[in-house]
Amino acid sequence: MKTAVNILIGIILLTIALSLILVYVNTHPPRYPLHIPPSTYRVDYEPLSFKTEDGIILKGWLIKPPHPEVKSPAIIICHGVGANKSDFTELAAYLSRRGYYVLLFDFRAHGESGGSRTSLGYHEQKDIAAALSSLQSRPHVDRKHVGIYGFSMGGAAAILAAAKSGAFAAVAADSAFTSLRDQAHDAITGFYRLPSFPFVPLTVLGYELFFQTRVSNISPVQVIRRISPAPVLIIAGEGDRLIPADNGRRLFAAAGEPKELWLIPGADHGGTLAAAGAEYEQRLGEFFDRYLSP
Repeated sequence: MKTAVNILIGIILLTIALSLILVYVNTHPPRYPLHIPPSTYRVDYEPLSFKTEDGIILKGWLIKPPHPEVKSPAIIICHGVGANKSDFTELAAYLSRRGYYVLLFDFRAHGESGGSRTSLGYHEQKDIAAALSSLQSRPHVDRKHVGIYGFSMGGAAAILAAAKSGAFAAVAADSAFTSLRDQAHDAITGFYRLPSFPFVPLTVLGYELFFQTRVSNISPVQVIRRISPAPVLIIAGEGDRLIPADNGRRLFAAAGEPKELWLIPGADHGGTLAAAGAEYEQRLGEFFDRYLSP
């Protein structure tokens, strides 16, 4: 009997430890070494540094349009977990040639920015707020025509930040999750191949203790309607195994008008741009043109 109890206690402790390890691993991604400056695409830019309200120094690049107006529209680009601003240098250069100032930056705990952990969308809203403040301080940026584009966690954070601030005139989110709880379930059961119970509730509890907030506060699907009447473009890959396309469908259904949904056939997570090719840049550029051009 005593042996059975000891085995049971050991299994419980091992399960708790594994759940906490999952939280730690997913909130402490390695620094991605990719470095592709905008000069690679022959566009004019300047490096930026700005501070969040909780004191984190973030690093970014401000790419300038070739023929800026007295007041030109602007776009902020937000990368995903484990990536950095270089992942979207080519896309940013393309958008700048359409007449936009484009701000690429590294989220906290990524790239060249400070911080040691990512909160998967919660504190990243502060990063977006700091990026927006830095961008709007520029005299040639049209403060009323600023858009935001985000991928994966960056897309979820963009939705949360836009719904909270009401400061963005257009929002595009690619492969964003509906809620952090749903994403924990999809990652644990789909990626790690572990049972939903007890690992989902344990990892959620670990996250909430670690960041002193409720997981329910990271739920883009609950707040996306607040972005309206600003337009929303939801993009998802129909082959995405990490954040399944159903996340995109649910976000689209919950959003207010005007809204657009683009499901890209066969695209896995991180593969939407490659799968769509030149059509991706064109459709994204046309979306922002419709709503950001004065």
